Amino acid sequence: MSAILWELLRVSERAANIAWVCRQQEALFHLLIEEKKEIIMRLYPTEEEPADLLSKVLNGDNLRLCTRTFVFSDPALDSVEIKILQDILGIWVDPIDSAFQYIKCSAGIKPNQGISPGGLQCVTILIGVHDIQTGVPLMGVINQPFVSQDLNTLRWKGQCYWGLLYMGTKIPSLCFPSLQAAAVKGRANSECSLLFSALISTTLSRVCGKCIFWAAGAGYKNLCVFLSLVDMYIFAEDTMSRWYSHAAHAIFGGGGMVDLKECLERSTDMRLDLPQLVYHAGNEDAAGVDQWASKEGLITYRSKQPLETFLNLLLQHLAPMDTHT
Repeated sequence: MSAILWELLRVSERAANIAWVCRQQEALFHLLIEEKKEIIMRLYPTEEEPADLLSKVLNGDNLRLCTRTFVFSDPALDSVEIKILQDILGIWVDPIDSAFQYIKCSAGIKPNQGISPGGLQCVTILIGVHDIQTGVPLMGVINQPFVSQDLNTLRWKGQCYWGLLYMGTKIPSLCFPSLQAAAVKGRANSECSLLFSALISTTLSRVCGKCIFWAAGAGYKNLCVFLSLVDMYIFAEDTMSRWYSHAAHAIFGGGGMVDLKECLERSTDMRLDLPQLVYHAGNEDAAGVDQWASKEGLITYRSKQPLETFLNLLLQHLAPMDTHT
């Protein structure tokens, strides 16, 4: 298991390196950007073959994009000895989430209580692994290439987060704060009893009051939950694809991602299991990429108690209930 996770980390770091270099070189940046439509991913048995293809695209320039070796050190991952059969694993990959921010925006957007509303800091690389029989997330990697920039060299420093969730074993990367830290981190406004990010409706505004934050990129917003900057991320529309949520769902064992409509329709009985998202089966009434959208909205949460409190408050303000308002 650790060998697979190490490879996912290396892949994410290689992708982050490509993102860094492309932003630093204007000609290369425009060369590699094209309209995002349907992308086909092809796997090769060796590193040399994709390196040769990229070298042709770059006209032989910047081969360091293909040949750089990445070394990680994480004692938590070194200790993982769980065995999972490789033939039951499915993988969702988003090679560059928040592409608009990557292409159009800069680093000069000021954060709000540690949360960047836009800019390169919202760009992430997402890799999620699930059990193809149950759809339950098993492993995840979120790589944030643009965390901070050296104003003298203009070089970027990134951060990579990972997590393992299997058969009761929950192992997050060491860079995640503890649940105890969640009670105090990011709460500069003492009036906030609950913090939420990217809430867009008037109904949600009535529930959350002043505790609403805005940010770009689904991967980044989920990361804000896991870093204790907010308690939850609520997405009440029907356009969230599974590859946006998969990696984050796997890296955070203490919380989860649940279907918003199902949460509101179920009994408020705390003993009932929450309707966690799964990743192996598409929507039966849709085709193409639409079959992998979370049609009923979703909530990312760090701990169950604030989630239950929020749902109870939301139900009080919905008359009649409408999760898409």
